[in-house]
Amino acid sequence: MGFEENAKKLDVRAIILSSVMTAFGLVIALAWKDAINATVAYVMPNNDASTLYGVYVAAVSVTLLVTVLAWLVMRANRQIEERLGLDDDED
Repeated sequence: MGFEENAKKLDVRAIILSSVMTAFGLVIALAWKDAINATVAYVMPNNDASTLYGVYVAAVSVTLLVTVLAWLVMRANRQIEERLGLDDDED
């Protein structure tokens, strides 16, 4: 099997998409972490139980945001694949 055949099997778009999704997760988590924690601290009194609750509220909030963005990126990728006529079943 030659280089060109191996290159065709390598799904560069999938690798790039995976890298972008990972970067989205990291950037969003870092960008919103302090803002969410500050908001939770402002809304809730400062005691041990509410601090733990606030950590979970922040984690769930970031997870939901990243999930929505990931869904949007996957949807956009699917639309691009449809427009370009690319099939995942090609071997």
